Amino acid sequence: MLKRLTVPGILALAGGLLVWCAYEEYLSLYFLSVLMFMGVNIMLATSLNLVNGNMGEFSCGHAGFMCVGAYVSSLLGVWLFAKDKVFGLPLLDPSYAVYAFPFIILTGGLAAAITGLLVAIPSYKTRGDYLAIITIAANTIVISVIQNLDSIGGSRGFMGMKSVLSSMEDSLYLPWMPLWVFVFCVMTIWVLRRYTSSTFGKGVSAICQDEVAAEIMSVNTNRIKMLTFMLSSGLAGLAEDSLPTFWVTSILAPLGF
Repeated sequence: MLKRLTVPGILALAGGLLVWCAYEEYLSLYFLSVLMFMGVNIMLATSLNLVNGNMGEFSCGHAGFMCVGAYVSSLLGVWLFAKDKVFGLPLLDPSYAVYAFPFIILTGGLAAAITGLLVAIPSYKTRGDYLAIITIAANTIVISVIQNLDSIGGSRGFMGMKSVLSSMEDSLYLPWMPLWVFVFCVMTIWVLRRYTSSTFGKGVSAICQDEVAAEIMSVNTNRIKMLTFMLSSGLAGLAEDSLPTFWVTSILAPLGF
């Protein structure tokens, strides 16, 4: 029992120490930004490794899934809790943003997962270079659509999340961005570890070794490939959700940009 609580205890201590140091301003903004980008990149790299490493497929469309997650969560947050020229007055009281923010991030991850499923359904029979071409095409489509929508900023990006973070800090002043990056980074690693050690994870390893042999051994390769691709896309969108919020509110705004 004690061994099972060792890792959660260390993680809780590390997270609490990070939040305390950020709250007391013992960590500079630059050092804090480096730590948060490290956490975001860990999430991105591990989610991509699930397809390219564990399953042995070659996907090049992760940027598109990250983009979907980031924009869905940002637009949802601004629509619900911030006054904006796109949506007008907020739908809910801004003081609720502090409680709804993790669910907003999860919604962005879910949107990225659904997008990944839509890409995986017509391409699950392909492999190697063909899957790479399909994912590159999907990535180009997503980015081109967003860049040509002036209502959400177009190529300038969507910059409305500063008000959401300000509402969260007005309700309860804490370094929310470092906290949520740490929590979702740990959650991503835990989900991937549980998945790769599960029955589906064994099927993923079998596909990586020899897909034909896996099918002969009654592994439902199509189902596992779609589920794995969907999970990888969702975690990528989950990672990118906190990046635009952090970038705009914690770095650019204090520097006067």
